[in-house]
Amino acid sequence: MRKVLVFCLALVWLGLQAAARAGADQDGPQAYSKFIEGAQAQHGLFTLWRKSGKVYIEISKAQLDRDFVQSAVPVNGLGGFGIYSGAFDYAPARLIRFTRADDKIAIIWPNASFLAKPDSPAERAVKQSFADSVVGLAKIAAEDQTTGHIVFEATPFLSDVIDMADALKQNLGTKPDQAYHLNSEESYFGPSKAFPKNVLIEARQTWETSEPAVVDNVPDARTIQFRIDYNIIAPPDDRSYMPRLADDRVGFFDNPYLDFGDDRKRNRQVHYAVRWNMQPSDPSKPLSPATHPMVFYLGNTIPMEYRAPLRDGLLAWNAAFERIGISDAVQVMDQPDDPNWDPDDIRYNVVRWLTESNGGGFAEAQIVIDPRTGEEFHTGVLFDADLMLGGNSLWRYLVDPTRNATGSGFGQREAAYAAGMHDQAVFGGVALDLMGRSSSYDMPEKFRYAFLKSLMLHEAGHDMGLQHNFIGSQAYTAKDLQSTAFTSRYGVATSVMEYAPLNLWPKKTPQGAYWQSVLGPYDYYAIHWGYARIPGARTPQDEVPVLNRWAAAWSNPRFRFASDEDVAWFNGHAIDPRVNQWDLSNDTLGWCETQMKIHHTLFNTLDRRFPRYGEDFEAERQAFGSVARQYARCALMTEHFIGAEYLSRAHMGDPRSGAPLTPVPRSQELRAWRIMNDSLFSDDAWRFSPAMLNRLTYTEWGSWSGAQWAYNPPDRHDLPVVDIVGAWQTAALNTMFQPLVLQRLRDTAVTAKPGQTMSLTDLFDWAQQSVYGDLRSAKLRSIPLIHRNLQQSYARLLMRLVNAPAENTPYDAQSLARAKLAALKNDIQAAQKRPLDEITRAHLSDLSHRISQGLDARPMLTQPRV
Repeated sequence: MRKVLVFCLALVWLGLQAAARAGADQDGPQAYSKFIEGAQAQHGLFTLWRKSGKVYIEISKAQLDRDFVQSAVPVNGLGGFGIYSGAFDYAPARLIRFTRADDKIAIIWPNASFLAKPDSPAERAVKQSFADSVVGLAKIAAEDQTTGHIVFEATPFLSDVIDMADALKQNLGTKPDQAYHLNSEESYFGPSKAFPKNVLIEARQTWETSEPAVVDNVPDARTIQFRIDYNIIAPPDDRSYMPRLADDRVGFFDNPYLDFGDDRKRNRQVHYAVRWNMQPSDPSKPLSPATHPMVFYLGNTIPMEYRAPLRDGLLAWNAAFERIGISDAVQVMDQPDDPNWDPDDIRYNVVRWLTESNGGGFAEAQIVIDPRTGEEFHTGVLFDADLMLGGNSLWRYLVDPTRNATGSGFGQREAAYAAGMHDQAVFGGVALDLMGRSSSYDMPEKFRYAFLKSLMLHEAGHDMGLQHNFIGSQAYTAKDLQSTAFTSRYGVATSVMEYAPLNLWPKKTPQGAYWQSVLGPYDYYAIHWGYARIPGARTPQDEVPVLNRWAAAWSNPRFRFASDEDVAWFNGHAIDPRVNQWDLSNDTLGWCETQMKIHHTLFNTLDRRFPRYGEDFEAERQAFGSVARQYARCALMTEHFIGAEYLSRAHMGDPRSGAPLTPVPRSQELRAWRIMNDSLFSDDAWRFSPAMLNRLTYTEWGSWSGAQWAYNPPDRHDLPVVDIVGAWQTAALNTMFQPLVLQRLRDTAVTAKPGQTMSLTDLFDWAQQSVYGDLRSAKLRSIPLIHRNLQQSYARLLMRLVNAPAENTPYDAQSLARAKLAALKNDIQAAQKRPLDEITRAHLSDLSHRISQGLDARPMLTQPRV
């Protein structure tokens, strides 16, 4: 009996061991022939397999440890809210590599930012010094012993590869307890596609939160499904392409690297210009077709009436390439009526038209580059349907500070140009109607055509590799801009990459083209610099002497370039008042004065034309908002001259290069201050008709749905003009009293001759006079409401400088703030002896009390800039 029991136990043990081995065998890779049973194949760059709800990638031995390019974009957005279908800016194109790690495939993002000569000690040092990033580890599902092909799971692409969690947090402004998180258990694969040059895998990800922000474009904002397309692409295999070294004087996007192969350089940075591989097929001829043209397809979602201006905007770039000997560089086709044609095929560059409930009007260029060289090999453009909407959907968020005051704080985005252009177009429709140049405040047909063409010119410029150029408005005079002949030939700015506003002039003044609907001189120049052949050059370094000679043209106002960093006015970083968005002419201040006079005329005539018979009064409210926004933009632009310096990108030896930094003359800064005072701080700037203000209400609805886009009324039925004006005034003061601006003004004591430019003392003196000058008037009896609010706001700013200054605020600024508060207290005491009305007396009494508290308070210690 005992022997039988031992025998049985032995059989059980052997069975368990066999089962364990069988389980281990099942956990390991299957035979290829067994794996493909019942699996669906999609053949392309890689073979994709779909089986039991999973996606698998088949890779050959030759494709292991080889670099491919990966891009990732959301297929769907939130209908606005900063998350857009097809937007490329969430995750720039990266190299991706598949490496075997025993029974798994490691999906790696190789580090392509550091260069060294192949097989050199420097290359070995680079590999030892810098790390790659890991997307994930994928289990090998099958292996073909005959071909060596490996099949592995694509499951890592269900994770948050593109960091959508951060995109949601930034764009929705969510608090930690409201943040969306990925639910992996409820995420799965959507469709997958395979093409000769790329494969596409769609991940359908479920994002959850128990405390949703304001997202009203989904049935239940607690869960949102994002469809993310992961594209794995064969990089360009074109040995004819040679990278071109970028230059800071010419505005191409650049791909930066650190080069450890040459220690004789001043620094290790290498910047390759981002460009398409555009070359003439026969360089010996004056003009020959492009060997690799940029071919665009107009998507079938674009309304028919908009296709002509979009097509013309793209084709207009051919003129620039023809000047350097390349014909048919840009070609445009309609999307074919072919079920086998797919816009997801990377070989096709597609212009897409989107519909968003909260889009507000945007456009965005799409670029995929080879991270190793900066070569573009895929482009496209997204357009939002709201661009052509007649009503001003931006008004509620950009002008009215009380609407959504506790809302979700939507993030800024790269597509701001088109949103701003839409704002300009709506203003143009209102202005032309009020000035009698149009019978309707909807965009006239020619106006719409030129507007949409100008948008495409700009976005296509990005597709060519061009950055924004915010100094492009400075080369032309007012007389130039008023000439139809001039603007039809040269545009209203030197570049379509400028944010050029509507070119509008008063009645009885000559009127040039309204929009930048032709290439400007800088555009031709930039294409020449970036794409013209340099005979005899065999390496990027060989081209440098010629490129330097071409780039030396920066000193010519028509060829100047300045970009996004140069318009960071909100934090005081920007320094050159010539570099702006939405300005025109070589006299920004004069142009703004003219524009604000037009705006006041429009305010005064608004209720004669709005609303039309039978319309609700929200039409007049929107019209007022469109004019008010343009007025505010000009009024606030004047503060760019305060503590400013002209910045030159010219290099030593360039013609007419001058000094890199030149202080703006004090006379020009004083002129800017006077315009700012008259347009922003003066009581005369805000004398609106009470009858008009009482018409500026909104239309009420009783929507069954709670969606914000259906009905989201502001807190007040009337327009809070006082709060709007106060927000503009506070914005100007806060910008001028930023630590960086205060530091520059302080440093004029050592960077300029006395009286040559504005000083720190000037800023405090001029502000004191603008805000509190009325207190010294013997005729003072009453202070208007808007000015009382301004006085309170500025007093609080001075008290913050004294008691809680921002980090790096200069000592001298703190001292001057204390001195001005003490002087203000004396002025208030003198003013209180006059026969004031009750509200003015109460206001001054409160202000005096607050100042006393501020001067007696114990200051917070911060680290100032000496």
